[in-house]
Amino acid sequence: MHKITALVAHIKEVTRLPREQITAFADKGNLAPTGRHLGEGENGEQIEIGIWKYDAVIQLERYAGDGQTLLAVILGWLADNDDDRNGLADPELDVEINDAKTCDVDIACEFEERITVIEDAAGPIVFNGKRWRIAEADITEAEAVAGMEGSRGD
Repeated sequence: MHKITALVAHIKEVTRLPREQITAFADKGNLAPTGRHLGEGENGEQIEIGIWKYDAVIQLERYAGDGQTLLAVILGWLADNDDDRNGLADPELDVEINDAKTCDVDIACEFEERITVIEDAAGPIVFNGKRWRIAEADITEAEAVAGMEGSRGD
C-alpha cells in the first residue's frame, strides 16, 4: 500500500489538515498472480509474485481549503508518482457541504501495486519450494546489448 500511503502523506502536507481529519483505507482489492521472474538482484533471486489492484479511499473531514487546488494536488501527485495508470479508473470525488466554510471530501482512486519478493531462507512466504520476503525489486537497466544477430527490420 505504498501509493495510498504516499498520496495521503502528500495531501496531509499540502492541506495542513491534522491527521485526525484524514482517514484512508484500501477497498475492493483483487490479486492477480503473475510469477514474473525479475532476475538476480543484489540479494538473490527476485520475483514479481503478483499485482494488487485496489480502490484507495481517502476521507478529508472539515476541509476548508480551495477545491480546485485540492483537485490539482491529487492530479499532480498521480502524474508524478503513478506510472501504472493505464486501464485504471479516474479518481472520483464526493463532497458533502458541512457549513459555509467546510466540507467533507471522499476521494476514491484506483491503484495497482506490484508485489515483489526476494529469496530469504528466514522469510515468511513459501513459494516454489523456497522461502521469500517482501522487498522492492533491484533491477539494473542494461547499458548495451552485445552478441545478438539479426536486423531491426528497417
